[in-house]
This record gives sequence, C-alpha cells and structure tokens, in this order.
Amino acid sequence: VLATGNRARELCERPAWIRGIDHRIEAHGLGVRDLTDSPSTRLAAERAGLFERPVDTAELHAPFTSQEVVLRRALRLADDVTVNPSGGALAANPMMAAGLIRIGEAAARIHRGASDRAVAHATSGPCLQQNLVAVLEGEARA
Repeated sequence: VLATGNRARELCERPAWIRGIDHRIEAHGLGVRDLTDSPSTRLAAERAGLFERPVDTAELHAPFTSQEVVLRRALRLADDVTVNPSGGALAANPMMAAGLIRIGEAAARIHRGASDRAVAHATSGPCLQQNLVAVLEGEARA
C-alpha cells in the first residue's frame, strides 16, 4: 500500500518511506556491454541516494546467481548487509512482478523493525539491461 504522511502512519505503526527511486537502462546489444558490471544500476543507486549512508538490508532482483555478484558490487554493499532475506528471485521469480516484490519485501522488514534502511532492486531485459533502485527508510526508533 502506498500512502502519504499521516495516512501512512494511520495504516502502519512503522511505515517504510521511499527516500529515493531511479531507473536506468543499459545498451540493448549484449556485445557492446561488459556483462560483469552494471553501470546503470550504479547510476540509479547514486541518483536514488543509496551511497549517502549504509543500508542494513538489500532485496535484489537477481534471478541468476551471477547477477547477485554483479549487483552487490554495483551497489557497493558491505559484507554485513543482509541480502535477500526473503529468498529473492532465486526462490521465486514471478515474471514482471519479482522486482515489485523486492520493494515490498524491503518495506516489510522495515515495518517489522528488522531493518532501518534498505535498498530494493528490480530488473528486466537481458542481463540486467534495465535497473530500478529504491531506497527505503523507517523513522528513527524512540
């Protein structure tokens, strides 16, 4: 459920606020890209404000193990970041919904108090061609 300020607080004890979101696209031709890197993910993360301070959770839309390695590097995730506690897209990858599920899973961890600041990633197209990065935060705990 998306809601604004006071309405979000009425619906949920600890809302997850979308602090930044950005979407970038790589070249379509696989032969013109380095498939071991994802500049569009890195740029989307920068524009969404990910690099301003650390996150404690990352929900990555990585339907292939090699993509998780590429995304961890592009997003500059520290070793102590919990990655895909939901099981991620390797556990279940409903086409055209898996990226939105990553955002929902990150928000749910904030709602439950298991995370304070999370990044969610969605992708489509061949080999991480399109990448969306969303940064979510919970309010400071009392």
